[in-house]
Amino acid sequence: METDGFITLFDVDFLLLVYFNRTIPPVEIKAVSKFLFHLLTGNVNKLPTETLVHKFWTTFDYEQKQGNKYLACLRKHHLTAEQCYRSIGPYCGSQFGEKPPDRMEQCRQLLANEINAASAGVNETTPRMFNNYRSCIQNGRHRVDAHCTEVLRKTIIDRRLRVTKVVRATMDSMGPLLRALPTMRVIHLIRDPRAVALSRIRFDDSGRGAYTKYIPKSESPVIAEALLYCHHVTADIRSRLALEREFPGRILSMRYEDVLANPEQRFRDIYKLLDELVPKATLEKMLKIARTGQTMNLSTKWQNNLKHEEKITVARQCAEFYRLLNISA
Repeated sequence: METDGFITLFDVDFLLLVYFNRTIPPVEIKAVSKFLFHLLTGNVNKLPTETLVHKFWTTFDYEQKQGNKYLACLRKHHLTAEQCYRSIGPYCGSQFGEKPPDRMEQCRQLLANEINAASAGVNETTPRMFNNYRSCIQNGRHRVDAHCTEVLRKTIIDRRLRVTKVVRATMDSMGPLLRALPTMRVIHLIRDPRAVALSRIRFDDSGRGAYTKYIPKSESPVIAEALLYCHHVTADIRSRLALEREFPGRILSMRYEDVLANPEQRFRDIYKLLDELVPKATLEKMLKIARTGQTMNLSTKWQNNLKHEEKITVARQCAEFYRLLNISA
């Protein structure tokens, strides 16, 4: 039970987990809201093909308990977009931060058909990359719609309580959803930046903020990672506070450290937010996971593994983060 911190959305039907990694442009903030609306309401025909055949369906198959029929369908028909990504991966990168922001924005515009390759001033091989990608994705769409899309739609629609986890979204995307979905609830889970930094540094490169991966060896990667996290989450806390005033009783803020310290109470707080009874089996499972986290000292491990200078620097540079949470560093 280890995490960097996230937002959780519930619609007494919906839940969303949101991790932080980069400053998201307004166009993406709006797109995330739109995407989540279609996902949570089961309007799968409006979902991007990349979502329907993303490699994470199989990479994290152990998390797909409720979607196992859809996962089985994808596997049966060998549906994945991974081969499509190879077309544009060298040009656009495989994760945020691999390419400069200008290149990432250009790729977004090319994929959204907002600009054409000629006006973008790219070399002659680039249009072919994007044409191959579009052709691959269109073929994937035809196949997934023919065999599996209805399975996913039914999986969503048949459930009153819906939960989803979304990477690299922010509280700014939550406002439109809270307005459009009156039964939706949001949980904002936050973790100490020093613990986040240690967790990411010890994971492989995919777990780190890509903008800190290539810092000079003379600089502390822990400090760089923690400050990146603080920058985004502090802004997100401010957005959440504003949303709490607009939507009282629909947002719950939680600290990771508090969940480990008193898991049963915090889990009960979640179900109270939903106005739902806590299923006994679910509570027992969550408490078991929390006890594992307690045994591993996940909330305090950073205290013995960071240098004194790193601890002090992060505490000083992230002062606003701690102030907004009303806790000491």
